[in-house]
Amino acid sequence: MSLPAIHPILEETFLAEGTTSIGASPIPAVIVAPVAGIVSAVLASAGGTTTGTIAVAVSINGGSDITGGLLTIAAGTGARNNPSLGLAKVGVHAFAVSEGDVITFTPSGGGGASIPGAFAAIIRQS
Repeated sequence: MSLPAIHPILEETFLAEGTTSIGASPIPAVIVAPVAGIVSAVLASAGGTTTGTIAVAVSINGGSDITGGLLTIAAGTGARNNPSLGLAKVGVHAFAVSEGDVITFTPSGGGGASIPGAFAAIIRQS
């Protein structure tokens, strides 16, 4: 008789927020974590034409950039997506959030006037 396969149920929460400007006058976007867990990935995209590479710092409760400067939006034309940036899900390099924590996406270094942007975070619930 074979043993039943054990498949853990992983609950993930997807959070998204936008901002009206990621270019020359960047405006941060703020998301409140509705659940406790580990931030497993972050995403950023541009809603228009930008110049220069835009670095997006992601912080939890005003702390340091959890991406280490790796989340960027390359210069380009028109609305476009960027690949997601996966983060460590276990160990000392995992970034935990508690319910109610503030996740802030702060763009910088780009050019272009009033270019909207979108940001997202995936939280793997603990």
